[in-house]
Amino acid sequence: RASQFRPELHYYYLGYYIHSCQKMTYKAEYKPCELLCPVNMKWVDFEDGMKRLEECSPTRHCCALFTDSPSPDHKYNAGKPKFKIEDIMLDIGEKEPQLVQVGMLNRQGREFIDPHVNEFASEIGIDMCSKFVIKLR
Repeated sequence: RASQFRPELHYYYLGYYIHSCQKMTYKAEYKPCELLCPVNMKWVDFEDGMKRLEECSPTRHCCALFTDSPSPDHKYNAGKPKFKIEDIMLDIGEKEPQLVQVGMLNRQGREFIDPHVNEFASEIGIDMCSKFVIKLR
């Protein structure tokens, strides 16, 4: 309807979308509808993006919505460097940030942190995991 009054208007931004928030579901009813992939910063069709979210991250709804890979499985990245848990950044500071890589931890630290980081990586996907700093409390 807005295009009747403003023909130069080609897009209308409805703000951010939270999949688990029922009050935001109306946003998907506007057509065409797209979501911005937080990893690749590319717009994807809403239906394709939602399908990927449900397949790859059914609990937290956080993954790459766009991929150049033909495989929908986010755990495999053909042609990209293998995921190394040692490279993940942790913030271990109390008041001020103090960044360390998982690979810098001693054996006891690794025994504690590795299962948590692996769970994080499996839930949000390798493509996003490397972009985060995990805050430890």
